[in-house]
Amino acid sequence: MIALILLVILCEEVYAGSHSLRYFLTAMTPIPGFPEFVAVGYVDDVQFGMYDSDRKELIPREQWMLESEGPEAWARKKELAMGRELNFKAYIPILMSRSNQSGGIHTYQMLIGCDLRDDGTRTGFVQRGWDGRDFMSFDRDHKVWVTPVPWAESIQNRWNEDKVDNLRCEHYLEEECIEWLRKFLQYGEPELRVVTPVVSFTRPGDSNRLSCVVTGFYPQAIEVTLWRDGVMIDEILSSGILPNHDRTYQVWKWIEFDPEDQAEYSCRVEHSGLTETMVVIYGLNSGSQILVPVGSVLGILGLIIVLTIVGVIVCKRKVTGNSRYSPTKISDKGESSSSSSASA
Repeated sequence: MIALILLVILCEEVYAGSHSLRYFLTAMTPIPGFPEFVAVGYVDDVQFGMYDSDRKELIPREQWMLESEGPEAWARKKELAMGRELNFKAYIPILMSRSNQSGGIHTYQMLIGCDLRDDGTRTGFVQRGWDGRDFMSFDRDHKVWVTPVPWAESIQNRWNEDKVDNLRCEHYLEEECIEWLRKFLQYGEPELRVVTPVVSFTRPGDSNRLSCVVTGFYPQAIEVTLWRDGVMIDEILSSGILPNHDRTYQVWKWIEFDPEDQAEYSCRVEHSGLTETMVVIYGLNSGSQILVPVGSVLGILGLIIVLTIVGVIVCKRKVTGNSRYSPTKISDKGESSSSSSASA
């Protein structure tokens, strides 16, 4: 659910070797003790800035962002965030009216972002939510806004009348957002550098649980699979990607197995910090763990297993890691936004 996006940002779906830029905007009806408007920005999973309606300040969460942008650019972004605050707060009564609601607590949220993968492919999206449910998103293929709820169709039609504005939105998602992502990655290169994962097997005491532990990696995009005699195991349990204290991440994948089983168990890991897929082999007889590149394993496992692994590699799985929800666009003057998408 879009309303929960800030709570599950570490669980977004990402790809090994990918980078992401996300902006989140949230406005809500007045509640004592809570700001009526909050905006945050993330590069990968690192929050670099935040604005809220109580403090009226754009607060840098990473010093490298403020130093790289400079005070003038940062001040322009603050002005844009203040403009967004006014716009979003003004839009809440409009959405209440269109959805036939006269009171209560309500939230209006928006997510805008893009992803750049190591193979050069890119994606971009804009999603808007009302009271925790999607109510509008941008269809990049057709350059139009679409809605799943009948009461928002009048808003959809009005936004789609401005075709120039829709083209601007498409251009931002396909070009500008990626440019800013690359720029931010350069800004934070010392902090956002890739860290190679440490991989090991563990089996507590005499339990029947065999776990592959992958830790100390950055960025969070990673792919971890467990194998038995060269065949990937589908029924596995996972901790999900969890943060470490030093900005790196960890993930545990485990299975219940028979300690008397003489099969060979292995853990395969793909990450942007690795030059090739790595495999940890768990030796049941000796209890040893061996970290080797996949090329060496292929020679050991033999031709039949080679064919099995190659067949699986063709269909690489995406790793569960970030969801989708955010603000508007950034130009070289700071964030910019399309007029129809921001007004009733």
